[in-house]
Amino acid sequence: MRYAQTFLGALWAFIQPLITVAVLYMVFNTALKADTAKIPFLSYALSGLVFWGFFNYTLSQGASALIQARTMLQKIYFPRILLVLSKSLVAAVDLLFVLLIFLVLAFADLGSGLEMLSSFIAALVLAFLAAQGLALWFSALSIRFRDLQQIIPFFSQLLFFLSPIAYSPALWSENIAQQYHYLLYLNPMFTVLELWRLGVFGLEPLLHSTGLIIGSLNCLFLFLSGWLYFQRSEAKMADLL
Repeated sequence: MRYAQTFLGALWAFIQPLITVAVLYMVFNTALKADTAKIPFLSYALSGLVFWGFFNYTLSQGASALIQARTMLQKIYFPRILLVLSKSLVAAVDLLFVLLIFLVLAFADLGSGLEMLSSFIAALVLAFLAAQGLALWFSALSIRFRDLQQIIPFFSQLLFFLSPIAYSPALWSENIAQQYHYLLYLNPMFTVLELWRLGVFGLEPLLHSTGLIIGSLNCLFLFLSGWLYFQRSEAKMADLL
């Protein structure tokens, strides 16, 4: 349905990440000479795009799901939260396409299959919790404050550059004091990418297990708090829409 009436159809699921990684290559590798922890840039950047695409789509589409479906919500009742949660299913399909590209192009740089699988599942769970938590917050708040719909694209773009998608987390450790490193894990994608690359490339997280624990608790908090706020707001949603 997403690619209905397009000339290339589902091929867009392959084309978009390839174009994105090409742009990242020109900017971060060619122009800025960004460090990628001795991992070939193509493999490193694609590993970041695997989960960034999932996170970004779930957040952006989930945050606007209620506004886009306001006519339907005013006519019939069903659990509103399903509209937000369903966006992860669409994002998961795109994730599989990008994952396939990554596995093919980065085959020579990958670690063991069992470690990759375990880190993939753990990173996917954290990405889901964080993206859905933020989407639940934004979707519920957007009903009262419509300006948030204008802020979401900017917020997403900000997270993209703050996340080590096309550069090593060491860039941050070299430029900020060590006592502030834990603040990096307030960005959920920081945790997701470090956990994923631990299993894929064997790269140690910036704060080792401590950082992953902080980041995992942050993802869980975002989801639980977003869920609770959404449930509290659901009764008045149809009227406010």
